[in-house]
Amino acid sequence: MKINSIFTVLAASIIFLTSCSPDNSSTPTSSPSVTTSLSTSGFIEPDPETFVALMPALREYFHYRKQAVITNNIEELWAQFPELKNDIDLKQGINSEEFIVTNYQSLKPFDGNIFPEHYERFKVKFTNEQQVEVLVHGMELYTWLDENNKFEDSGGEFKVVLYLHIKDNRWVVYKTDEVTMTEWQQFSP
Repeated sequence: MKINSIFTVLAASIIFLTSCSPDNSSTPTSSPSVTTSLSTSGFIEPDPETFVALMPALREYFHYRKQAVITNNIEELWAQFPELKNDIDLKQGINSEEFIVTNYQSLKPFDGNIFPEHYERFKVKFTNEQQVEVLVHGMELYTWLDENNKFEDSGGEFKVVLYLHIKDNRWVVYKTDEVTMTEWQQFSP
């Protein structure tokens, strides 16, 4: 029964998100200027030029994330963003795309939409001229058929920090950090 599938997806999400607790240390990752401890300090609304420069990278990442969920195949996302298959830490929400893809599969989604700025315009924090962090507060919904062949949506609100760097003269996502329920309070007013 599809209603049970919804509860399975929701329960798995709740278990994942509530079991996560932030590491308050500033443990360096592959980039010395990036930490796994999230903080809203330093994030600002981008000026129009920055918005235009970064938005294609966000669209590309979310396109491949959506395709991975719909096709149940993480490989194409990893082919586009190979660094995302490294340093996965579900407890911290680091590079958790494979978990997200797997989490939706009980519903057998066949379509979906991701709205990166559904709740607010993205915010940026420049690490240096070659690296930037982007805080995205959006919504993702995936369409599936219930037991009566009725179209349903499943998904919801998300917050994620995308880490981008310049590669081949364009901005590219190299790390993601989903905001877990424990960390959520840091990002709420």
